Amino acid sequence: MKEEESIVKPDFRGPKIPGGYLVYLPYLPSQDISGWLKNSSKQTIGLPSAKLYYLKDQAVLVGSLGAPAAISSLEKIRLAGLKKIVLLSYCGSLSEPLKIGQAFVPLQAASDEGTSRHYLSSKSTVIAPPGRLTARLIRYLKQNSLPFKTGAIVSTDAPYRETPTWMRKMQKKGLVAVDMEASAVFAFGHFYKIAMAALFLVSDELFSGRWQNGLRSQELEQATLKYFKPLLDKPFL
Repeated sequence: MKEEESIVKPDFRGPKIPGGYLVYLPYLPSQDISGWLKNSSKQTIGLPSAKLYYLKDQAVLVGSLGAPAAISSLEKIRLAGLKKIVLLSYCGSLSEPLKIGQAFVPLQAASDEGTSRHYLSSKSTVIAPPGRLTARLIRYLKQNSLPFKTGAIVSTDAPYRETPTWMRKMQKKGLVAVDMEASAVFAFGHFYKIAMAALFLVSDELFSGRWQNGLRSQELEQATLKYFKPLLDKPFL
């Protein structure tokens, strides 16, 4: 069945995305990388909840935290020839093997948010990243001796309602991490046939039933520079 077109249309008047390649960081705590982006960008465009930086070989979206904001920005940016998205973000650990500062590549994302269902043709709430970009990302990490784990992540709209009951429910489903955008971004990619991959760093731990917040830790800052900075310098393809 053909999808109905939306009555409301996005509008974007910026230049084309270099190579159609976008790196998306919903949140960027690193001041070093923030400063580098400002100094390296050829042009910067402000969006309602984010900034879009144009680099030589790619564009970088910083901001648009949460599924609704993420898709609102991506709907606009896709008009600039968007073909590939690499999501670089932070996640909470629901599994003891995932510790603060470790890298995680999701092979699936479960939706516990309200946006992705508007982009899915089926009722499934578990979404794989579209295209072959994830396999290429994994190959890049291995070639550069960057350790990582894989598994399934869940995306939520309510980070302050991650209760013990909620966590046990997610763990029983085999979900090992939690974020706020992945499932919606994957669904968006499937809808528009945009290739996609995601790389997360564990910023906090929930699996014990007590919250350990490492968002401002030196471990996470070092991991951010080690894993994210090279992917901002140039595409991994």
